[in-house]
Amino acid sequence: MPKIRTACPMDCYSHCGLVAQVEDGKIIQIDGDVNHPLNKGLICQKGRVKHLQRIYSPQRITTPLRKTSAGWQSISWSAAYDIIAEKLTPLVKLYGPTTILHHDNCGSEGILKSLSRRFFSALGGCTRPQGSICWGSGYQAQVYDFGRLQLHSWEDVLNSRLIILWGRDPASTNIHMLSLLQQAKKQGAKIIVINPVEVASCRLADWHIAPRPGSDGALALAVANEIIKNDWINQDYIDKHVFGYPAYRELVAQYPAEKVSAITGIPVEQICTLAREYGTTSPASIFFGYGLQRYTNGGQTVRAIDALAAITGNIGIPGGGANYAGGHWKGMLADITGSELSPEVRRLPWPTLAEAMLKANDPPIKAIFVTRSNPLTQLPDTSRVKEAFSQSELTVVVDFFLNDTAQMADLVLPCTTFLEGEDVVYSSWNHYMTYQHQVVSPVGQCRSDHHIFAGLAQHMGLPGFPNLSDSQWLEQALAPLAQYGVTLDKLKEGPVRHPLAPDVPWHDGNFATPSGKFELYSQLAEADGVNPLPDYVEPAESPLRNPGLAQNYPLHLITVHHPDYLHSQFWNLSDAGQSRQPVYLHPDTAAVYGIEDNAPVIVATSRGQITCQAKLSPKVRPDTALLYEGHWLSHGNGVNLLTGQYRPDMGLGTPYYDCLCRVTPKAGLKK
Repeated sequence: MPKIRTACPMDCYSHCGLVAQVEDGKIIQIDGDVNHPLNKGLICQKGRVKHLQRIYSPQRITTPLRKTSAGWQSISWSAAYDIIAEKLTPLVKLYGPTTILHHDNCGSEGILKSLSRRFFSALGGCTRPQGSICWGSGYQAQVYDFGRLQLHSWEDVLNSRLIILWGRDPASTNIHMLSLLQQAKKQGAKIIVINPVEVASCRLADWHIAPRPGSDGALALAVANEIIKNDWINQDYIDKHVFGYPAYRELVAQYPAEKVSAITGIPVEQICTLAREYGTTSPASIFFGYGLQRYTNGGQTVRAIDALAAITGNIGIPGGGANYAGGHWKGMLADITGSELSPEVRRLPWPTLAEAMLKANDPPIKAIFVTRSNPLTQLPDTSRVKEAFSQSELTVVVDFFLNDTAQMADLVLPCTTFLEGEDVVYSSWNHYMTYQHQVVSPVGQCRSDHHIFAGLAQHMGLPGFPNLSDSQWLEQALAPLAQYGVTLDKLKEGPVRHPLAPDVPWHDGNFATPSGKFELYSQLAEADGVNPLPDYVEPAESPLRNPGLAQNYPLHLITVHHPDYLHSQFWNLSDAGQSRQPVYLHPDTAAVYGIEDNAPVIVATSRGQITCQAKLSPKVRPDTALLYEGHWLSHGNGVNLLTGQYRPDMGLGTPYYDCLCRVTPKAGLKK
């Protein structure tokens, strides 16, 4: 039976190596690739089970679909292209190409996926979201601090004596890191988890600290206050490699532990102990999660935590670092998106995209193309997103299933999974690039994103989209890496490590900032009109900043990732995704509101409400309610009916967690 090596394209930490077993032209089993240097055979249930369920799901769309008054109708690719051309051409002629919104994200990664953008370049341009619905605020924060993003190699954590998982839960979202953490602990390293929820990784930790949601930046400033006050700083490192320390020192003097204890809910003695542990233990490493920067103050939160590593000299040394993300491969590949065609591109802010779409009038949004994303489920403030999509005269969705966004489309075009074509994937969280071999032929009439848009370009007679094979496009994209020995043929032999990425970034003390140093006082931020110091400002919906709102909506709502799904993907393949959504509450909170375990409840915010099932858990703070994100609206769920549209302090990240709610019993419904 043939066994074919490939790699998972999901937007997570690993891009695991996989081995697919094929019998009679059909995949019968997927296992981890024991020869992949990163995952070494270990894969999650998404890789082992859900990919296989998805490719052969009876729900899968296998022909182009057109919405009619009688429902969805199967049509040919030629007919689908005719409809797009007939509707799109007059819209572009009347309004210009930026009347089209191309909503593309990272639902499935790979170099060839960027060819969807080439179609719009060949058409003359489009409107695209700017920013991020994932990591934008923290990403910009590290650009301000370091100049660019770099990561320590995963194995370097074995050099750490103290490891802080700040908002990070590897046991749920990064399982390949667990064995390294376990090994580091056996070698004597201490592990601290900082998270408002007692997450799965707490089982491995020596200590769990649970700050009030959105207050992590204040905690970091108080820790810095204690470190400076007790002279636990690395003055030599500061003198040589840090810019702006005097102004920063004045800032943190305003955040004594007593003041910050009232902000965070963390006792003074715990703040002081955390400062002593981090300030006196070296090397110490910090690993960020992404929830802590999903507030309007999220960028400054990451900057405040970065600063701790700088003032203690835990940057540029083995076992140190402030690990958020990396961008090592970016900028090293040839651009195949058609930027040389000089397309006209308008940008709308991602965190407030629905509002921006509704207000756009020069020109208005009259056509929407959706690739690798499900914005109706995943963008904040779903009601406004629906309103924004309703104004479109042509909506085209490329997907596997009739998800929430596809239900609003005029045309749905069926795409292939990664198992049905070749590509190359690389990660923002590790140093490896991996080739995806085609495992089986496409199911039905499904086409890859590349072939969907190349076919449409040819159908419309657009110049600038040459008829190249997948391999030819990959070779073109990879051409700049040839000087380092990285070629398509080399990748077909196995994963390749980035030739220039250091195991320990910034070891030479040369940063990519204007000063050439780590910048506590960011000159780039100042030029952007952003506070150059990592000061603390309460989130938009903080009870301390907005007490009137908190009277009606007293609980913090955090909407976290589920370990068994990836955003909105795979929920339709599970009974759990189609049942009433659970909301997790502390037992003391439930008692205050008269809520019983497993009882139906209404979770409401100032924007909307959904019906959920109460699950009582002491792992959640009493001032917090927890929901998993990704559930589909069409299944009667959808957490983003509750979340708001806010612009953050930097980076145009999306502040999903900046949200207050109330939870009340739902009368008339049984458990």
